Amino acid sequence: MARSDATVLAGPVHAVTGADRGGGRPSPRRASRGKFPPLAAGLAALAGLAAFPALAEEDYYPARADWSSYWEGNLNISVFVFRDINRDGLYDLGDQPMSGIIVDAEGRGRPVRAVSNGSGFANFTMSGTQSDAAIMFEGTYEFTVRVPSHWLVTTGNAVQTTEFKSRPGSPADLIAEPAPHLVGLAPELRLTGTLPNTSTTDIVLAGPDRSMRRLHADDAHRFAVAVGQGAWHNKLAPGRDLDVNTTPVQVAQAWWSSPDPIGAQEKITFDDLQSEGVLKIPSGYGGLGWDNFVMTHRKFYDPEGYRNGVMSGEFVAYNGSGHPAAISSSKPFDFVGGYFGASSLEAEGETLLITAFKGNEPAYYEEMTLSALGPTYLAADFEGITRLEFRTAHYWQFTADDLTVVLP
Repeated sequence: MARSDATVLAGPVHAVTGADRGGGRPSPRRASRGKFPPLAAGLAALAGLAAFPALAEEDYYPARADWSSYWEGNLNISVFVFRDINRDGLYDLGDQPMSGIIVDAEGRGRPVRAVSNGSGFANFTMSGTQSDAAIMFEGTYEFTVRVPSHWLVTTGNAVQTTEFKSRPGSPADLIAEPAPHLVGLAPELRLTGTLPNTSTTDIVLAGPDRSMRRLHADDAHRFAVAVGQGAWHNKLAPGRDLDVNTTPVQVAQAWWSSPDPIGAQEKITFDDLQSEGVLKIPSGYGGLGWDNFVMTHRKFYDPEGYRNGVMSGEFVAYNGSGHPAAISSSKPFDFVGGYFGASSLEAEGETLLITAFKGNEPAYYEEMTLSALGPTYLAADFEGITRLEFRTAHYWQFTADDLTVVLP
């Protein structure tokens, strides 16, 4: 069973054999004396209990006297990987453990690899006596976090070293000086999407601190550019801000021409639908109809995306069994945007296909490339729609969180 950081595993258990009972021979069978009557059996049991010698109170829990002998146990030494939400290089309130990050260790002995678990720990067993431990020799070891493409290390230690030293009597008979430090990751902030029409090949955005970014379309009429946090706006169409916060942003084609949404925006977080595991989202939640959407606690499933895809609270939504799902309303509503990711690294790069309808007529269409390492925000601004359909190209589950809508 996977364990968290520095969890001490059980000490050695020595099997009792015939040799432990003396000379390797089975104990002789007792001569039969017949069955005790019930009362006699009870008295015999009481007599057996009374046979335990009385000890001083401290003798029942003696202090360990020998600290120099090998304990012959093991424990996990871990590299903790987290998503640094505020990018300050510290693991503080609001940051989240990252699941599925590869960490390699190399030193004496064979190179070994671990993957961060649902709690963010990439665990390496260490032992000075057990030959199957990942780390069992003294010396310098180098730990390397394999940073995903378009991610940054905020703690400056993608590669770090630690010294392992023999220490008989410790839980693993081996210690690390120092223990590996935690590693913070954050996604590169990028704007991606499609320009408003085929005749537009360049758009200049103005951002924080008077910074400028030019969006240049490729042959497929798409763009991708690195940006900083803050509000960005189209210099040719002032008045509309594109907010970049903690994730990459995909700009839907509709965003360029849609006015700012009118009315109170409501954020659907799935955290007010409490469940111990999974719950099919009922129609009426958030004032909308829901078809084949399920919500779950971030730790209920093992795959990485259910944990890494959470933006707020502890719950996230997904499409049941990987099949199409939809949100609807009898009255037109606006879909402002939301955060979407892949449910598993097995589906890294899956494509999410989103179609918005006005009545029976398709009105908006958008495709997103999904990642299980973290979500991307879709700045949609689909206005006056009655149905929003989601499906994945290869029928894998996607995750959704913090959907923003304007209801009539």
